[in-house]
Formats: sequence, C-alpha cells, structure tokens
Amino acid sequence: MSPVIPASHGMAVPDRLHAVSVQIPTWQEVCAIALGDIKATQALKNGYPRSFVHKSIQVLAEAVQKEFLLLEEKLMLFSNLNAARACKAYMISATHGEQTGSSDSISVRSIGFGTADIPEYALQLPLLYAVVYPPKLSGTATLFWRLTGTGISSRQAGRCLQALDRIREVEETAQPTPSVSHSVYETIRARIASLIEYAPVSRRGPSKVSSKDVYLYPSGMSAIYHAHHMLLNWRGAESVVVGFTYELTIKTMEAFGPSYRFFSAGTEAEIDELESYLDDRFLQGVKIQAVWCECPSNPLLRTVNMVRLRELADKYDFVIVVDDTIGNFANVDVLGVADVIITSLTKAFNGFADVLAGSMVLNPNSRYYSKLQAIINASYINDLHVDDARQLENNSRNFLQRATRMNETANYLMDQISPYVSIPSSIVSKVYYPKLCWSADNYHARMRPATEEFTPGYGGMFTIEFVAVQVAMEFLNSLQLHKGPSIGADVTLALPYVQMVFQKDKEWAESHGIKETIVRISVGLEDKEELLDCLLRALESANKCKSRI
Repeated sequence: MSPVIPASHGMAVPDRLHAVSVQIPTWQEVCAIALGDIKATQALKNGYPRSFVHKSIQVLAEAVQKEFLLLEEKLMLFSNLNAARACKAYMISATHGEQTGSSDSISVRSIGFGTADIPEYALQLPLLYAVVYPPKLSGTATLFWRLTGTGISSRQAGRCLQALDRIREVEETAQPTPSVSHSVYETIRARIASLIEYAPVSRRGPSKVSSKDVYLYPSGMSAIYHAHHMLLNWRGAESVVVGFTYELTIKTMEAFGPSYRFFSAGTEAEIDELESYLDDRFLQGVKIQAVWCECPSNPLLRTVNMVRLRELADKYDFVIVVDDTIGNFANVDVLGVADVIITSLTKAFNGFADVLAGSMVLNPNSRYYSKLQAIINASYINDLHVDDARQLENNSRNFLQRATRMNETANYLMDQISPYVSIPSSIVSKVYYPKLCWSADNYHARMRPATEEFTPGYGGMFTIEFVAVQVAMEFLNSLQLHKGPSIGADVTLALPYVQMVFQKDKEWAESHGIKETIVRISVGLEDKEELLDCLLRALESANKCKSRI
C-alpha cells in the first residue's frame, strides 16, 4: 500500500475507534504535549492508552460518578480487584514525590452491570472496581495507571456503556472476579507458544513451551509490572537492568522497589563491571533477583551479550528476563537464555495499532520454572478483555507475513539511508539498526534460522540521529508520514523519541547515549520505494535547513 495523507493534529492513528496512536505533526507540538501544555493536550482526540484515557473510558467514568453521586471526587476503573487495591495502596505510599492520601480518603467500589436474570458473565462483563479519591491525588492515580497498565480497555468501556441501564453497586467481594471464559484465549496462547518454539537457534531442554506457560495481560506494561512482582514474591531482592531498557520498566522498579542497578549501554565492559559487582555481592552473601534486558533495545537497537548474561545467571543464581518486543517472536529466539520472556503484543504481533495487550512466558526448562509458575498461578487473573482478545487473535493470524514485509522494508530503507553518515558535513550523525550496531553479532546469535515459511530479519524499526536539534526538527516537520507513539503498526510512525519520552530528563538521557536529536521510525506496510521517497524529501529539507544555520 502507499503512504496515506497523514491525519490532522490530535486525531487517531490509524483512523480506527480503538487506535493506540495519535498524529502529532510537528516537533514543537510533541514538546508541548510532553511538557503538559494544557492547550496542546486538550487538542488531542486520541493517544497511547496508558498516557491518554480513551473517550469511552472517560464517558464511563463520568457515568459512574453521576450514578453514585461521586461528582466531588475522581475515580479510576479496573477490572481486577487486586489492581484496584494496589492502586489504593500506591496512592497512600507513592514514592515518586506525588501527593499521597490517607486510607479513609480513598475507597474501592465494586460496580456491576448485570441483573438476577442476566448475570455479568452472560454479557461477558466482569465486575469493575472504581478507585475513588480526592481530585488532588489525580496525578498519583494517573502515574499508577501508566506504570502498571492495569486499567480497563476502551473496548471493555464500550461494552459497559451499552449496559448502563443495569449499572449497580455490589458488595466488595473478598476474592477477585474470575476471568471471562472464552476459547479465544487458548488460541492466542497456543499461537504464541508455537511461535516461540518455531525454528530455535540452538538445542534446548526436554520441555517445550505450551499454552499453559503463556500468561496474557491487558498491556505489555502490565506484563512487566506482574513479572516484577512475581520476582519480588520469589526473592524480594535487587534487580539489574542491562542495556537501555524502556524507561517505564525502570520507573516501575523505582515505584515498587526494592532497588535496582542500571548498566545503560550493555557493552562487554559494562558486563565486566556487572560481573565484578555480582562477585562482590556474592562474597557478602547477597543475591540479586533478576537481570532485565531487551532484544534489541529501544530506541538504539542494541543487543547485549545474552550468552554471557546466562553464564552469570547460572553462576550467581538469578533470573534473566528478556523483552523481545522489538525483535519480535518471528525474528529472535531468546528462550535459550531467558527464564522469562516479556512481549508487548500491542506492537508487531497485533500489527494494526488497535489493541493493547501483553504476554509473559515462563521457560519450562528454567531451574526456577516450578517456583515462578506457582507464584503466578496463585494470583493470576486474565484481565485481557474478551473483545480485545478476539481482535488480537484475528489481527495476529498473518503475523509472519507482516513481519516479512516490515523486515524487508526497514532493511531496504537502512541500506539507502545509512550511507548518509559517511558523507562529509552530513546532517545525519548516526543511524541505529540491529545489523549496523556494534552489537550486531549479539543480535545474530539470537536470530532464528531461515525456513521455507519465513526468513528472519532485523525488525521494522530504526533510529536516525541528526547533527543538531534544528535539523532534526526540520526533518520531522517536513516528513509526510504519520508521527506519533507506538511501533509495529501497519502504518509508518515517526517519533522524536527524547522530546516525547525524556522531555524533562534530557541530560539524563544524553548521559546514557540517547541524544535529543534522534527520530525513531517504525515502518508499516506501505510501499518501500514510496516510503524512501518521503524520507529523502524530508532529508533534503533538513539539509537545506542546515545550510541556513
């Protein structure tokens, strides 16, 4: 398909009711939104679901407030009683400097939409749990929503809005509401298990991943949050992040403790430093609980030496958690090194930017498997709403075909654009892409072998670093493609990553090699030559800009 005319500012991208991205056409508008400018944020009609509350969820919350006379208070909706209670606990003892409240100022109300004749489960509507709090705590509640990804989805809100005539408050139950039962969940779990076992890079243990090893969540962030708590319940010790991992992973560890260490580049020298640290701790009789990494990392597409990490894990007795979202199931096989695999299913697996979902997979050959499985099974509730699951299952049927297209397109574009770095006085200072990175051998070690059905590649994302902010700004502003958050969609998405994610922490980001002049690009299913033409025209505009400064 050809690149479409981009949507206007603030509109959903793609143009779908449950889209997870939003068009932010200019560098200046991205900065204004990241800084919380009221005019800029009010112009948004959509946004990434953990950062922007979908209109249907807003309408449902307002209806609950009105029905139960809570107009002087604010509320946040969850489909899991455990999540609602965790939200209340966080608001009482938040550690990020937000305002906190007292236990009696925050309540959890149970909301039903069924009747004696038509129970909730017949309508595929589990109970909702409203955390009710004073307006001054809105910032704290919003941060919990972002850090945990456990809030209700727009599809679930839409279904509840259809049942408002049956809304009622019910007595808070002692146990969380069980999940709606539907065969679609097993279909998704089995599909993920099959993909993880597809074309392995090396021999493994005797057990294969099965559907019972796959746990579904309402977002990738929810999978991270629950994996972190699983490890806290297992060992309750320090975690380590190696290689630049998504900033919210780090913030989740900060928020829910107990502590973490950060080795941002993931180089061999840093792994040497990590080994010395682990040895010192071991001599003191102290163990860490886990090392977290990505394959590859966001946004610089680096891949750490996971073989070395695995050796350290076996020696010093800790868990390896790998987020394979960017490499994705099709291209990389991390089961030989990971005890736990985290994936944002929102991205390439779903592929159409209209479902928020995540998964956690336990490696059945891990020495920690039985203990971790027991911890998860004791409290696990499937909060992925059934309507989201249906859409996810439908969208992911052609995952391998889409992955092929995105691999080919990104590789073609990088082959054409990467030479810009070596041009004298070039406006492009660096390009980041797995095969062009210093860590390419580490990525290749995890790349699946080719089969008749699929040839693995380097994923659909790359990042361009420019020589100056004004040049990067001109490139983005003149780029005639969709510009907004998320990756792995069927439409190409460009984002000035630091301006959106680290607007208030630019110095910290740059100290870890993440410069504010980068533009991250996630390719879609558009024609690769037409995409190249769009990029070249934007580069030409940026080059003219450089000549004027």
